[in-house]
This record gives sequence, C-alpha cells and structure tokens, in this order.
Amino acid sequence: MSSQPSYLIIGAGVFGVSTAYHLIKKYPEASVHLVDRTQYPCQLAASWDWNKVVRADYGDLFYMEKALEAIQLWREDPLFKPFYYQSGIIKINNSDLGRDTLENYKKLGVKVNAKIVSPDRFKEEYGSFFEHTDFSNAKDVFVNEDSGWAEAAKALTAYTDAAINSGVEYTAKEIDVLTFGTDGACTGVLTKDGTNITADRIVLATGAGTAKLLADSAPSRKDLQVNGRLVAGAVITGIVNLDPKNGQQYTKIPVTVHGVPPTRGEVMPLTAPLSEKEPYTVKFCRDEAYKNTVKHEASGQEFSSPPSEPNQAQRRPNEGLKKRLDLVKDGILGEPGKEVKFDEYRVCWDAVTPTQDFIITPQPHCQGLYLATGGSFHGWKFMPTIGRYVVAMLDGTLDPSLAKRWGWDRENNGGGAHSHLLPNIEMRDL
Repeated sequence: MSSQPSYLIIGAGVFGVSTAYHLIKKYPEASVHLVDRTQYPCQLAASWDWNKVVRADYGDLFYMEKALEAIQLWREDPLFKPFYYQSGIIKINNSDLGRDTLENYKKLGVKVNAKIVSPDRFKEEYGSFFEHTDFSNAKDVFVNEDSGWAEAAKALTAYTDAAINSGVEYTAKEIDVLTFGTDGACTGVLTKDGTNITADRIVLATGAGTAKLLADSAPSRKDLQVNGRLVAGAVITGIVNLDPKNGQQYTKIPVTVHGVPPTRGEVMPLTAPLSEKEPYTVKFCRDEAYKNTVKHEASGQEFSSPPSEPNQAQRRPNEGLKKRLDLVKDGILGEPGKEVKFDEYRVCWDAVTPTQDFIITPQPHCQGLYLATGGSFHGWKFMPTIGRYVVAMLDGTLDPSLAKRWGWDRENNGGGAHSHLLPNIEMRDL
C-alpha cells in the first residue's frame, strides 16, 4: 500500500488536469482522482475552447518567463506539439505594451523574432487581409512571429487521456458540496447523486465556480469564503463559418489582437477543414470581461457566478454581448466585415484575481483543502507546466516567492498581468 497521500482534484480544466498528470508522474503509486461535471473535456470549463493563444508577450516579466517555459513544451513535447501552430501574433496598440514586451525579452536575454512597426508600415508589409482594418487611434503594431495558438479542446483531451493512461481515475459527476470532519478539516465531496468521494487532500481547480462551491459548502465559515480574492468573469466569443473561397485566407493570418477601443478584441485562424464539404471556421473574441453578481442567501454574500440556467446559458448571449462582439469583427475586417455574420456564440467563464496572479495555495483555515485556480483569462497556455507548481505546493516545496505571489492572502498593488480583462461590467447592464 502506498504511503503517499490520496488526492481528489475537483475540476478537469487546465489546472486540474495538469495537477493530476504531474502528481501521477511523480507518485505513480498514489491515488489521484479527477472529478468534473461531465465526461471530459467539460464544455463549461474555460479550458474548453476551439483555440487559445499561446504567447509569452507580457509586459509582466514574471509571467513572460513562465510562459517561455511552457511554450518550449508546446513546441517540442510530443504530447503538446501536434496541437500547436506558430502562426505569429500581431497586436494593434495605443499604449507602450509592445515596447515593454520587447524590453522584457531583452532583460531575459531571449532572442525573439519580434518588432514594432507603424500602422502604415504594417499594412504595406502584411498584405490585403488588413486593408480595411481600423487603425485610427493606433499608436503602433507589435509583431512577434514566434507566438501562435493551440487547438484547445483537442490538447486538453489528449492531456487528460495521458493522465488517465498513467493511472489517474476520472469520474464524471456534478459536485454538490465539500464535506468536512468534526475538526473542520475537508474530507472530500458529496456529489449531486449522493455519492461521497473522499481523499487526504482535496484540490479545488474549480475556476469560476469556486466562490459558489465554498459558499454552498460552508456558508457560516467566513474564513473559507473567496471574499473578493477572485471574481467569476465572462468573455464573449463567436465562430464564423466561411466557404473555401473566403475562408482560405484566414488559415494564413497571424493571431490578431486589436487593443484599441472600440474594437478591443481578437481573431484567430483555425486549421483548414478536413474535407471540402466542411466550412472554414474562424473565432472572434471580445477582450472585455463581464460579471454576474448574485446574492447567496445562505451565507449572505454577494459575488459573481455563472448563470444557474442549463449549461450556464453559454450558447445564448444577450443582444448586448453580441453587439460587443460585432465591434471586434467590424473593427478588424472593416466594411467587408459587416456582411459577415456569426454562426455560433459562446460565453466563456473564468476566475479572475485582482492582480491576475493565480491562486495556488493551501486554504489556510481548512486542513486538507487546497486551491489551484485563478487563470484570469491568461492561464491556459501554462497547461504543460502549471501542475508542477501545484504539486510543489502540495508537497510544501514551492519556492517562497511563488507561494507569496500565488497565496490565499497577498498584496493587491493595483497592477496586473492581464488587467484589461478585469470583470467590471455587469452582464445584465448590457
């Protein structure tokens, strides 16, 4: 029998799957149990998507360094490499973010195929796709040919398969509440169908559902509550299906991020269809986050939480959200974009912290309970590596500087690694 503690990980997104994978690789004899609401990959998770940006282009030096570590695996590891595409990325800016990013690469001594050009020079160099793009109020364009994107759902599925094939147990059940012993320690979970699942260490990788789960589980224990440490935030994304004549050009474009209002969003290329009968599908995303503040009666709290409707109403955004996404499409495609209509929408929820730092920590007021969450709309790219840090936290060997940065209680200095996606707008007000 293994002397290693048993582990129960709630949530099979990036944080949960990466933790399970790294745990079972380090401790092959350990009991590692991964639970999520549906068979994997759960489409309600932020980690499920058509695609995600993979880049190290941060104005924050710390996350640039961590992203470079992850990108090396996206490029080289056989587990991740099949899903990664180095398309390049361009960012249309009205700030100094591009210059700050280049300066950070220099500080780290990293050679990168990146530059900053004027909007006019950019249009000359990068062809007809951007002919109608709105460059008004743009200061410059940051270009990095070393960045790219990954097929999100496919990569997450392969990673989960690898964890299960290595010995992780997966269960598809919806969690009702956490369970506690008489001493207040967390002992496991109770599922909606009445199943008790126990372990020595319970890891919450529950993203946007974290605040509600803690409030439902222990409404009278104020020291267990999120209390602003993270906020459930949502972004609106949409898919456009194009015929081969109009769609082929999108397979060759870089990830395009337009950071200037009113556009504020991005378009990402998708791989060409598998057959001539299938459309070319292109994803747009609005770079603006929204919240859904609700009153939790049992605990007396107010916090943001995904809608309680079936499937969180993620495929049925309100008209205000649709109009916000139209701004992205029309700003990047220009006048021709007004003829392009969205075929599918998705509201994507994530857990956002005030500084966009992750939460990777023991819950200081509850023995046996740990958290690995707070992706803050930039955590997905760290999928290959983030679990190593969670395992170090569980082992008590996480570097003290990281433990402080990713702790339950930490300073909020007003900055952030991804501050433009703080959820400050109520969804109902759109």
